[in-house]
Amino acid sequence: MKPIYLKLFLLIAIYLLLAGGSYAQTGDKPYTTVEYSGVLDIYSKLSKNVNETSGVILFDDCLWTFNDSGGEPEIYKIDKNAGKVIKTVRIKNVENHDWEDITQDDDCIYVGDFGNNKGNRKDLAIYKVLKKDIEAGNMVEVEADIISFSYNDQESFAVKWHSNNFDCESVMSFGDSLIIFSKNWADYKTRMYKLPKTSGIFKINAVATFDADGLVTGADYNSSTGNLVLVGYKDYIPFVFLFKGFDGNDFNAEEVYRINLPDMKDSQTEGVVWFDNENVIITCEDTRTFKQSAFMLNFDEVIKKETTN
Repeated sequence: MKPIYLKLFLLIAIYLLLAGGSYAQTGDKPYTTVEYSGVLDIYSKLSKNVNETSGVILFDDCLWTFNDSGGEPEIYKIDKNAGKVIKTVRIKNVENHDWEDITQDDDCIYVGDFGNNKGNRKDLAIYKVLKKDIEAGNMVEVEADIISFSYNDQESFAVKWHSNNFDCESVMSFGDSLIIFSKNWADYKTRMYKLPKTSGIFKINAVATFDADGLVTGADYNSSTGNLVLVGYKDYIPFVFLFKGFDGNDFNAEEVYRINLPDMKDSQTEGVVWFDNENVIITCEDTRTFKQSAFMLNFDEVIKKETTN
């Protein structure tokens, strides 16, 4: 290559690199990064009884959540207006080793006991509760079917506190499957795995990997729109990913957005659920900066506002 063409080539390459500064890659497709200014509107304040809320669903016109590791093996129904616990469902045949997320379909609720900060757990499970077993009353006891699993790609179970790639805090329902997303402390990526919704013991393989550039802590899928939402944080600054046109096989959606929430630093966002086709509810634990709360995010408003500024 002649020197003049080499110089031109290098200039073009540098320009493209700089111009692409607001994008990252998902396979061969970029995602658009949105920096959101301000704190999201509060949908509901939450009772101090769920100060370590770690996942959320909307069921029976109420929020349902739980506390993570060390909490009781219980799911709590929350009055969204007062933020108070109005029903407790105790799963009597399991323990709360490290519950981290919750999801549902028409017939069942699923609770993920798969938190793995040390990377050495061999008792990962998802607990399946039939909705018809949740009877009337303020306190109900039920039994769960147990979906046990291990990662086929995990070879070492040495303790690596907050430095392993086999933690998990996200589960969602997708058709006749459950999909979980790993929380990778070491490389800030997330791997997607699929599980059947039936009890048993399963060894699962990663379906796809996504460079989230952060810790993924919650997920939900909207079957009406085909959109996936992931929530998490990096250096305790929350982020939310929106995948438009998610097919359950990889992360190469039609459009992908990452929304950073720098003004909500230290809120420790843990759970997310679709409220309707445009809005999601995001929950956070009690921290020194934020009390346990549920926030509302409208994707259309945020993306339109921030990308036109």
